[in-house]
Amino acid sequence: MILFVVLVASFAVSYLLLRHGRHRDAARWAMAVAMVFAGVSHFADPASFVRMLPEFVPVGNGVILGTGVIEVLLGFGLLVPRRLRREVALALVAYLVAVFPANVYVAVTAVSVDDLGGGNPWLRLPFQAVYIAWVLWAVPDALQPLRAIGRRGRDSARIGHEPVAH
Repeated sequence: MILFVVLVASFAVSYLLLRHGRHRDAARWAMAVAMVFAGVSHFADPASFVRMLPEFVPVGNGVILGTGVIEVLLGFGLLVPRRLRREVALALVAYLVAVFPANVYVAVTAVSVDDLGGGNPWLRLPFQAVYIAWVLWAVPDALQPLRAIGRRGRDSARIGHEPVAH
């Protein structure tokens, strides 16, 4: 839950600094701050994060430090020039989906995440969807490839249903 608090607080500060009216930019900056915060947390207390991994995961400390680096890079990546943001946003969404099983494991096995500011592990699960939606809203170009596929599908469906001229 601490990540959500960081996200919302960062949004409020970003919104004020960006002179109002730039909601999506403020949301993008806030997610960048939240991801860097999350990534740095992996380095500050790796042992707490290692507990969140199933025992069969090899080199747990390395995995945690690696994911910390990924989170920091994705956070900073949200601040790159507009032409590259879509790819960063999609990578972040893929990352959030990829780490979801770890959150399920934490909830199912009742791993304590209190020292990480996590609260109830079952509450972490729906927040993953909130973070994904946040990224997609903050970087609207991220959905452009899907919109293009949808348009092509609609266009081809329309072509197949047009009356044939004789």
